[in-house]
Amino acid sequence: MQPIRLIYQNAPSMINIPKQFQGHAIEVIIWPLDKSEVKQSVETDANGWPIGFFDETVGAWAGEPLER
Repeated sequence: MQPIRLIYQNAPSMINIPKQFQGHAIEVIIWPLDKSEVKQSVETDANGWPIGFFDETVGAWAGEPLER
């Protein structure tokens, strides 16, 4: 069974436990996040890459020339 992580931007008064965890021993941790810790959603292109990713990284290698 794999763990899951849920981040609520606006925490509800009650949190439902997913069916695969019901009836099992589990640990629930309530950890308030500072606004700076909450990741903002990143806009992506049709292939799932962040917008501008390649424009920002093409030619960024500053080391020795790569050989193929």
